[in-house]
Amino acid sequence: MNQINQEEKIMTCKYNYKSISLRNDTMDKLSKLSVSLVKDKKLSNAKTVERLIDHSFKSGETNGENYDKRYKA
Repeated sequence: MNQINQEEKIMTCKYNYKSISLRNDTMDKLSKLSVSLVKDKKLSNAKTVERLIDHSFKSGETNGENYDKRYKA
């Protein structure tokens, strides 16, 4: 019974997460990146995307201001 209570405490809030859909070829690329971003460690797909986005914003590559200019439908 105590183990069940501990598992309930570990559960994360479902409102802190969203999902995305990616094309199969993009998923293949993501899988390759997940083993190459951190030496000797495989990241989850979600963590890989998180690290890439965080790196992009930290390095000044983008802050979202040019989104409309680069990605017109």
